[in-house]
Amino acid sequence: MGESAVVDRVWQALRSIDDPELGVNIVDLGLVDEVAVDGKSIAVRLMMTTPTCPMAALMFEMARAAIEGAVGPGHEVAVTLDRNARWHPELAVEAVRDRFAPPPPSGDSLLDRAARLIGWR
Repeated sequence: MGESAVVDRVWQALRSIDDPELGVNIVDLGLVDEVAVDGKSIAVRLMMTTPTCPMAALMFEMARAAIEGAVGPGHEVAVTLDRNARWHPELAVEAVRDRFAPPPPSGDSLLDRAARLIGWR
């Protein structure tokens, strides 16, 4: 399998990993900082939504296992954390940003009053 095919499989594998707290895959969320393939060596660098994410170890292990399953035996897979990278919502794809954005104000319906009551508006 050529390196471009390996890269494609790595990205597909990473799309199968959801952030456990947000329920969005780590690619669409913008948490994948880099994917590098050099022969049989695969290096993936991730960032977390917060520097102290309690789920980081689980997500790293899930990513490593998914990649190993996607590319098959014989590859060395390293998943690391980029401690200098800072995640922000603009790194996520538009559909994800839209999903978490509060609804726009639209008048004074019962729904609008409830949204203001809980702090959405």
